Amino acid sequence: MVRHHIQNEILYRLSFDESLRFSELKPTELENKLFDYHLKQLIKDGLVQKSEDGAYTLTPDGKRMGVTVFDDQLSKAKMPRSVLFLVIRRKSDNAWLLYKRSTHPLKDLAGFMHLTAEADKTLNDGAHEQVKERTGLDCSFTPLGGGFFKTFRGDKLESFTNFTLLVCEDAKGELVPNDDRAEYFWATDPDFAAPDMLPNMVTLVDHYQAGKPFFIEEVFNIS
Repeated sequence: MVRHHIQNEILYRLSFDESLRFSELKPTELENKLFDYHLKQLIKDGLVQKSEDGAYTLTPDGKRMGVTVFDDQLSKAKMPRSVLFLVIRRKSDNAWLLYKRSTHPLKDLAGFMHLTAEADKTLNDGAHEQVKERTGLDCSFTPLGGGFFKTFRGDKLESFTNFTLLVCEDAKGELVPNDDRAEYFWATDPDFAAPDMLPNMVTLVDHYQAGKPFFIEEVFNIS
């Protein structure tokens, strides 16, 4: 029986798509080595197979297991995902670090970088290490606020997050992206209300600029 949540997520994703490549399967917040380990374990167990063109598909046993995982995931669909949203500024010109998502959900929209907290690290230490690995930047963070966001596309729930907003206003070093699932860039005067921005950006920026601790619950809809 598959027990690790990463393996369950792989089976769940492949239950919806006939085949996916590594970059399409791997969540942004996971390291390549960790994800590759669990993917290979599923191949070893005979649940996933790799085709000649490099795409991954479910085996017959994997499809049967995927049905079980799908039913389990449905029961969890109403539970929020815990994330860290990062306001990262460059002191020399007050630029904002933004990234454009290259994977679903919310593919092709730009916004603040987000991470997953790590149980064995403080929020600052975990965010510092992950940002350094993915962008080359050296950042020290302080928490400002948090809350819940629900984002719908029509009547379909795209994402449900329980978030904490972390702030770094003096990022050091050169931006050297190392993330195949997002495009990172500095923006000196971004339009946070633009249609290619994540729908929560105006709200997050308003609370950041207010500079006061906050807790919010908001619902967004994108076309």
